[in-house]
Amino acid sequence: MVSFLSRKKKAEVEESTSLYMGDAWRFTLKGSPRHYDDVKQIIQSDSRARVYFGEALAYERGAGVALWRVEASTFNWLPKLYTWWAEMERIEPVNFTFNLYIPPELKHAALDLRDHSAAEVEAFIKSNAPRT
Repeated sequence: MVSFLSRKKKAEVEESTSLYMGDAWRFTLKGSPRHYDDVKQIIQSDSRARVYFGEALAYERGAGVALWRVEASTFNWLPKLYTWWAEMERIEPVNFTFNLYIPPELKHAALDLRDHSAAEVEAFIKSNAPRT
C-alpha cells in the first residue's frame, strides 16, 4: 500500500511541474515497436520536448505499433531523429516509417515522415498542432 501511494504522489508531481505550459505543440508519432526506447531518448534529448505518454506496443487495425505522444516547444530533436533513422535503415534489413497524428484526429495520419524533410514536418506541426 505504501508503494501505491508513492507512485500516485510521483505522478502528481510530474504533472504539476510541466515545463511546457502554454508554449508547446502536442502531437503523436507512431512507428516501429522495435525502436521505441531509441526514439523516446532522441525526443527527450531536447530539453524543451518530452514524451508525455508512450506505449512501446499498441495494436492498430491488427498491427503492432509504438506510439509517442509528444509535447515540444522546440524541434532540435527532429533532425537527430532523421539521422538516426537513416542509420538504422542502413544497418538493418527492414525499412520502417513514422506517421504523424495531429489531435483530435488520431485515426488517420496527417503525414508520413518518410515523404517529408525534418523542416517540412516542423512547419506542418507548428501550423496545425494544438498548443498547450
